Amino acid sequence: MNALDVALVLVRLAVGCWLLWAVRAVRRRVGDRPALGDLGDVSVVVPARDEADSLPHLLATLPADVEVIVVDDDSSDGTAVVAAVSGARVVESAPLPDGWTGKSWACEQGAAAASGDTLVFVDADVRFANDGLAAVVAEHAERGGLVSVQPFHEPERPAEHLAAIFNIVAFAGTDAATPLGRVRDSRGAFGPVLVTSRADYDRVGRHEAIGSSVVDDVALAHAFRSRSLPVSILAGGAAVSFRMYPQGMGQVVEGFTKNLATGVRGVRLATTVLIVAWMTLLVQATVAPVRAALAVDAGALAVALLLYLTVAVQVWWMARKLGRFGAWVAATFPVSVVLFLAVFVRSVFATAFGSLSWRGRRLSTRR
Repeated sequence: MNALDVALVLVRLAVGCWLLWAVRAVRRRVGDRPALGDLGDVSVVVPARDEADSLPHLLATLPADVEVIVVDDDSSDGTAVVAAVSGARVVESAPLPDGWTGKSWACEQGAAAASGDTLVFVDADVRFANDGLAAVVAEHAERGGLVSVQPFHEPERPAEHLAAIFNIVAFAGTDAATPLGRVRDSRGAFGPVLVTSRADYDRVGRHEAIGSSVVDDVALAHAFRSRSLPVSILAGGAAVSFRMYPQGMGQVVEGFTKNLATGVRGVRLATTVLIVAWMTLLVQATVAPVRAALAVDAGALAVALLLYLTVAVQVWWMARKLGRFGAWVAATFPVSVVLFLAVFVRSVFATAFGSLSWRGRRLSTRR
């Protein structure tokens, strides 16, 4: 490497640090539950389609004094029965109207059935720690508007670990973790946990206003910002976790194709440039050792391996902010990079052809 190459590597390493500099997490105030507010006016709405395996884990972590509404979105696996046995109120979804996506329609019906003044929309794969829900509600009481939480990722199967790069890029794309995150408006949102007052929810037009959007969380956040209502993006930290796409590689590919095909539109151009610059560093660190080995250049190979190790350490540092990803995930980061690039190409084709598949339904990418 010459001086210019070294400088470019250092700049892109700095870009990675900038993008995920300070991830703000939900604050747990353990042992001080009364200060977290009365949960009696809180309604938890869970849109659920074929979530019989995930629901019991979520429902077991919710306080008994909270209204929980599970909207069964035309499931085929006993989701409604599991929810009822676990003590939740079950709402059977009406037929999906034209122009709506399934999750938005389920959320709309759940909110209509709820009685609470504070609405918490929660995905079925989420888990709350002790007083985790109360901590999330307390964050909303302080911040107002829409509070969006990306749960701490608890991967189990190997395919779930491959989400590390996706998670890093997704959080970086919001601008919520840069050094300017506290003074600059963030972009987008994360849908696993969304908290709003009913008054603000009605003010932005409820899910009806964004019913056709494939990425409902991003669209809902945009609706709040367009009404000059604040949107806060937090990481789950020790308060909220989830297993993202636990059904294996097929679900990982489908889910991230959906997110990339439509969610990337909400990212600032400058942020997109920074993310692309950082990704080129990952690609360079992947290719450099191979090129040096093929050239039988011991000096170049040593430099390439140093670059690889440095990038792997940074990936590990970034991934650990968002999930329980081990050192082996960072050490094999090229696998995640290749998957990310493949899914990105797939999302481009999905956008070009105007539709994609998610949970057994065709969704339009042109809305």
